[in-house]
Amino acid sequence: MESTQKISIVGQLLINIRRTLKVAWKADRKAFLLVAIMTLIGAVAPIIFSYIYQLFLDQLIFAQSKLGIISATLLGLFALRYILRAIDNFKAVYQYQYLERVFRYRLENTLTLELAKKLSSLDMAHFENPETQNLIRKVREGYTWRIPNFIQNTFFVLASIGTFVSAFVILLPFGWWIPTTMVVAVIPRFWLRTKYSKISWSVFNQNIPESKELSYISDILEKPATIKEIRIFQAREALLSKMETLYTHIFESIKKPLAKFISALYVPIAVELLVLGLLVYYRLPTVVSGVITIGAFTFFVSMLDQIASSTREMTGELSELYEHNLYVGYYFEVLALPRLVAEKKHGHRFKEIVPPSIEFQNVSFGYPGGPHVIRNVSFAIKPGEHFAIVGQNGAGKTTLIKLLFRFYDPDEGNILINGKNLRELKLDNWYKFVGTLFQDFAKFSLTIKENIMLGNTREHNEQKMKEAAHKAGADEFIAKLPRKYDQRLGTAFEDGVELSQGQWQKLALARAFYEEAPLLILDEPTSAIDAEAEAAIFDHIDKIYENKNLVLISHRFSSVRSADTIIVLRDGRIIETGTHNDLMKKDTTYARMFKTQASGYLA
Repeated sequence: MESTQKISIVGQLLINIRRTLKVAWKADRKAFLLVAIMTLIGAVAPIIFSYIYQLFLDQLIFAQSKLGIISATLLGLFALRYILRAIDNFKAVYQYQYLERVFRYRLENTLTLELAKKLSSLDMAHFENPETQNLIRKVREGYTWRIPNFIQNTFFVLASIGTFVSAFVILLPFGWWIPTTMVVAVIPRFWLRTKYSKISWSVFNQNIPESKELSYISDILEKPATIKEIRIFQAREALLSKMETLYTHIFESIKKPLAKFISALYVPIAVELLVLGLLVYYRLPTVVSGVITIGAFTFFVSMLDQIASSTREMTGELSELYEHNLYVGYYFEVLALPRLVAEKKHGHRFKEIVPPSIEFQNVSFGYPGGPHVIRNVSFAIKPGEHFAIVGQNGAGKTTLIKLLFRFYDPDEGNILINGKNLRELKLDNWYKFVGTLFQDFAKFSLTIKENIMLGNTREHNEQKMKEAAHKAGADEFIAKLPRKYDQRLGTAFEDGVELSQGQWQKLALARAFYEEAPLLILDEPTSAIDAEAEAAIFDHIDKIYENKNLVLISHRFSSVRSADTIIVLRDGRIIETGTHNDLMKKDTTYARMFKTQASGYLA
């Protein structure tokens, strides 16, 4: 079983090397080739320098025996050695100070872009899955430096292999067992480094929940929205204490295996030095007897040292490569996450983007691993109809909208758009029909103009953008901002300003208006807006969507009473359907909820 595991680890390492080199090639082919060439040069340079030094030393001794006559060969070798050393230094400066920095920057950009493409296309179910979230967290904690380091380690390993093979072949005439003995001497260090890498990876995996909690607490201690409550409730010290406890736990779990590794490392180092000394001592008599020259002996010692150092470097790089490999695999795991909501390759596309008919047929749905939150729901929305969904928190209102957007597929039943099953449609075509304001709407730290125009990136119309802001009631506060529609929002940037929750909500509503979709879905669209502004906004909505579809989810019954059809949800089931007047006449759930809310305003 252990050998199988080792094979699988080696196999995974080779797969990740292939994957990362492919990404590196995509990032910058020219830089990739230059790094590869310089790596090859770096592999043979130590051998060449050692050989030139051998020739130089032998010529120097020969010149000494000729009563100090300095030959042209001696001068040439002396000059060549230092010219090559200078070239190598220039190469190192260019490679490490410029080329690899540029290459790393291009590589980080490519990695970040590929990850952003994947994450932005993932199904919503992935984001609501704790295991997937842990995987994504592992990737985000180090992909921008671990993968570039992994590629760098790969090149270093290749350079070390090149040096090792060259030195090993050169030493074979002295006896095959000499280079072999040197290789065996460095195996304990390799084994120890590999073992430490496994322990380090295990510690990382064990600490994922603690790291996640630590990051969360750090985050809430930095956000203005949470700092206010923390300060008032005087919870700062308790949270800081919890952070310190988590830090200590993670530190101790890392410190113990590291201390064991360092204490155990002294023995392999001593073994390597002892073996090197014994092999050198073994060849000393051949120098004294004149069988080999002093230069050749120096070259022999240098090659032994190259065997040891290249194997040692290879060991260190392979160990780091192995350690990074455990994390690099997570990046490609994320890129390989499957589509949970399968879209047909040649799905149906509607030619006309007009108000659609929508029908839910006996739809039931439950989130992965949970019970059904939608139970046998059926209703129909005609083209141009205004439709409202009401119910208490947790009744399933927002889930119905997620199903309509096909963030999930129903477990049972069908959803039809213009008579076509939603599963049969191309989603990019379906989304052209839909504008929306989610309850947890996005706050983009962009300019006002960019925030609104995100509603339809295919069109750039400033007049239309300003009209959308007016309809959403956002133009009044925009006029008071220093840079008006060019004002950047959020505190992440120096010139950014923060908006109130109500102002952000108006801006999100303007984004939905700018799209001018034939179907507008509003989930609690005015929850942070005062009653007077709400009335003005809904007056605009009624005019804009007079002949279009409007689906409204709201706790404020004043905003749904004008809907053509209202459905009341309880525990994922429709318990009432009708107009406001019809439901009030029934005097059941809807009427009670409406009267309760109305009494609060009249009291």
